Amino acid sequence: MNKHLLITLITLFSFQSLFAQLPNGSIAPNFELTDLNSVTHKLYEDYTDLGYTVFIDFSAVWCGPCWSYHTSHALKDVYENHGPLGHPGVNASTTNDVMVFFIEGDGNSETCLGGTGCGTQGDWITGTPYPIICTDASSGFGNPGSIASTWAISGWPTVYQVCPDRTLQSIGQAQSLYSLVNACLPPPSFNDDARSFMNSSASSGCSSIEPVITIQNYGLNNLTEVTIDVSVNGTPLPSMLFDEYWDNNTNQYEPLNLPTLDMKDVVLNPITDLVNGDVITIDVSMPNATVDSDPLNNQIISFVVDLGFNNAYWDGDLSITVSGATNVNAWYLKKVSNNQIIASGWGGVSSATNSFPLEFNECYTLQNVNGGNESYTVTDGATPPQIILQGTVSGPEDFDNFTTGNEVWTGIDNQEMTSISVYPSPAKDKLYVKGKYDFLRIIDLLGKEVLYSRYAESIDVSSLNNGLYLLEIISSDRRYTQKIQIDK
Repeated sequence: MNKHLLITLITLFSFQSLFAQLPNGSIAPNFELTDLNSVTHKLYEDYTDLGYTVFIDFSAVWCGPCWSYHTSHALKDVYENHGPLGHPGVNASTTNDVMVFFIEGDGNSETCLGGTGCGTQGDWITGTPYPIICTDASSGFGNPGSIASTWAISGWPTVYQVCPDRTLQSIGQAQSLYSLVNACLPPPSFNDDARSFMNSSASSGCSSIEPVITIQNYGLNNLTEVTIDVSVNGTPLPSMLFDEYWDNNTNQYEPLNLPTLDMKDVVLNPITDLVNGDVITIDVSMPNATVDSDPLNNQIISFVVDLGFNNAYWDGDLSITVSGATNVNAWYLKKVSNNQIIASGWGGVSSATNSFPLEFNECYTLQNVNGGNESYTVTDGATPPQIILQGTVSGPEDFDNFTTGNEVWTGIDNQEMTSISVYPSPAKDKLYVKGKYDFLRIIDLLGKEVLYSRYAESIDVSSLNNGLYLLEIISSDRRYTQKIQIDK
């Protein structure tokens, strides 16, 4: 059994500020915030873990639609009739299963909340029975001004529903809020129950996939192990026992011991030698070495492999066009080998380009977030340009891949020079170029020029390290490229 499973923080959460909102079904970030009455609230410990469904209104005091929703009293009504028993303003006959927060997420002061300054729409405090959170740094409450960024707020108001299992939904400006509570899963009731679902930022590659799943303990007992089975087109790979994780604090593997509702993100071993159309299925079972008491609450984890375009031209800028609108659908392009973001932006862009250059023999993934049938097209810098990505975005996230490949740009801005010959291959100390040309350069796999020479029949390559390089020969307005190898 393979225990070499790495637990990581998913790179996606480092870029939440790009999103119009957190994807529905994702995990709500925990918080500890102090309200205007100096009462501290912990989202998980005080509410969701105790079975409450939490509604959170992120607004700004100057926002007209925020004021309209606030004064509709939808949140006030659900709090008074269903809020925590004994809380200020909650009816004695409450169902005791809902909590409500108002968070002024734009950093405006308590004075502005009270109706003075900041272009405020009115007095947000008077008549509001549920907690109000002020994020003004000078307010003295100590609430982080980054809360709006953490929750990926880019428009006001943004209203989230957080279920007791910590998953969230964006609910717009809904009025009949209590009717949404039944959509949440019931609280944990079995001793041994593990939930699993695909993490929205699974690492996708051009010839391999490194799936990322999330394990949640939905049982009453602490979760100490699960079995993870992966299959490709129905053919099973070796089972994996997940019973330990890497702890960055102790710098060693620690035994898995998840309390009820706690989670771990698991990066599975890479699945290699894939082709387009392969179907990968992931199943999580046997919590605490027993049969899962409620397997129906596990997400069906299955996806079709799309390896994308191969052999894109890498020595030039991309042209990226994404339909849609700013602050609605976000996108970013990352290098798979190290998750470096080389380009990012919003919908409604045309001919955007990459901030960091492409590299030879590398895999890239375009990720679109909060898609609503927006289209995208990416072309490379070849002459003429090639369409390397094209499609339509659907669902909370959409991935599309391409690779610069391990072959030089055959037929792409690479003119035939029958009078040029290059030898030997592999070369050791000297590279011979027979024929007339103006100059040449040798480029490593990272796209860096490591040698430049004007016309010469013999090129000294003794200073180069062993490996694969790209040779580019220029003669007048013609260019010839080929791979060369140095082997000493």
